[in-house]
Amino acid sequence: MKTAVITGGNSGIGKEVAIALARNNYRVIIHGRDAEKTKQAAAEIVTASGNNNLDYIVADISVISGMKKLVAEIKGRTDTVDSLVLSTGVIFPDRRETTDGLESMFTIQYLSRFAVTQLLLPELQKGKAKIIHVGASKIKNAQIFFDDLPLKNNFSMFKAMGQCMSANYFFVEEFTRRYADSGMVMNIGHVGLAKTGIARDSNFLLKFAVSVMGKTPKAAAAKFTYLASDPAVNFSGYSFTKAANTSYKEKVNYDAAAASRLWEKSLELIK
Repeated sequence: MKTAVITGGNSGIGKEVAIALARNNYRVIIHGRDAEKTKQAAAEIVTASGNNNLDYIVADISVISGMKKLVAEIKGRTDTVDSLVLSTGVIFPDRRETTDGLESMFTIQYLSRFAVTQLLLPELQKGKAKIIHVGASKIKNAQIFFDDLPLKNNFSMFKAMGQCMSANYFFVEEFTRRYADSGMVMNIGHVGLAKTGIARDSNFLLKFAVSVMGKTPKAAAAKFTYLASDPAVNFSGYSFTKAANTSYKEKVNYDAAAASRLWEKSLELIK
């Protein structure tokens, strides 16, 4: 039986992917921050899928110690990960700083994904894992503010969103270069507008757009289930920028120097 780990798997798209993979006879381990909500989600996934091979882990991945706690608990429950779905995400209209002194969106939506992947490498390599980012399209003119990663100067919601999404694309680019012959693959998909909780703390316009035009989490999850489980997904380093199209993909090839620089900086941050 294959094992899938889903961060942010207690709600939204992550939860729907968990249900789909459990129906496909995967052993599924979901992660969430809220203990009661995650426990309830686990029970609902078992009921919806008919698969009792479901486990859950509670950890706060807005702090580096919480990322390491999550990985330690995963390692305690499996020595092989066949699919890793990185589905954690938040949007904040104001600047919020973590206890590690980092900007919250960057930490939750990028650094936690980097840390979990990096620290789970033995288990991922053993499973020749499919690693999937639940994400958004790269924002035009977005950049990594290497001299001000916490965005203490001139913060804006869109600047922070652009930085964390750019970071995930650079992550895909650099991972693919470093692990080209490992058997592991990493790809990223664009969700589009979906009725999930990610926009609950954002501004009025974004919340309104999601409520009016957003697709259901189940509809949005189909592409990510495919990327996480289909044997045909033997390619790495691609983005699926058209939200509803699983046949359209573009090679992630933005800035090799920046991708390498971010990788090394991320290793420093999670030490």
